[in-house]
Amino acid sequence: MIGRDTQSAVNGQDAAPLARGLSAATLPAPTIRVALLSESALFRSGLHRLLGTDRSFVVTEIKTLPIRDALRRSAAHIFLVDAHVTGALEICRELRLNGVRPWVILAGADGDDRWAVEALKAGVRGILPKSATVENLVKAIRVVHRGEVWATSRVIAQTMAELAARAAPPPAGKLAFHQRLSRREQEIVQLVVEGLSNLEAANRLGITEATVKAHLTHVFQKLALRGRTQLAACYHGQLSPPASSTTDTALLDA
Repeated sequence: MIGRDTQSAVNGQDAAPLARGLSAATLPAPTIRVALLSESALFRSGLHRLLGTDRSFVVTEIKTLPIRDALRRSAAHIFLVDAHVTGALEICRELRLNGVRPWVILAGADGDDRWAVEALKAGVRGILPKSATVENLVKAIRVVHRGEVWATSRVIAQTMAELAARAAPPPAGKLAFHQRLSRREQEIVQLVVEGLSNLEAANRLGITEATVKAHLTHVFQKLALRGRTQLAACYHGQLSPPASSTTDTALLDA
């Protein structure tokens, strides 16, 4: 879990002293305000009792709508949400978009990595599976309160990879299609790279085969490509349009 190594470093022998003559163990734990949300009264009351045994937690239950107003009134640092609440991820996205700041931890998740990745992308900062212990719950709250993330390293790595891919600029080949081709030309190119012949593309679009061939000729000339193979490679971002090339019109019907 992310956050465990950090906690070990703080408590280890190599950690810098927090104050002269004062050990970390003697410092009072910061007060953390936790808001609970669940459609199950048993779930809420159970977590409330568990967390209430630790004096550093101030716990409230969210029972009124809208949620964001109740959260503002509670001034919660952590929003502990039952992972099985209807529309749990949509609630998280809405809070993020509206600038409501308590960090969200989802408790009782099913252990689905794909769902966990989507949760992190929605702004969730902690994910606790059904198998989590009370000790895990307390640690997760403290870790997330410090601004870190509580999730498996596999889920975090996959989330980072997907966010990086989303942030990357589109390949030069795909930029060319949007910037240099008309809408009709783009429609024809998409059908052609999917493997349709000129006649099949014409029937799909309700135009003549000659019109498709004429559009393809213009596409090859605009992008300086030779044939459908280069067109497909350019479309999928594997090839940037060359500066100049001789259009191979014999391949238009290949």
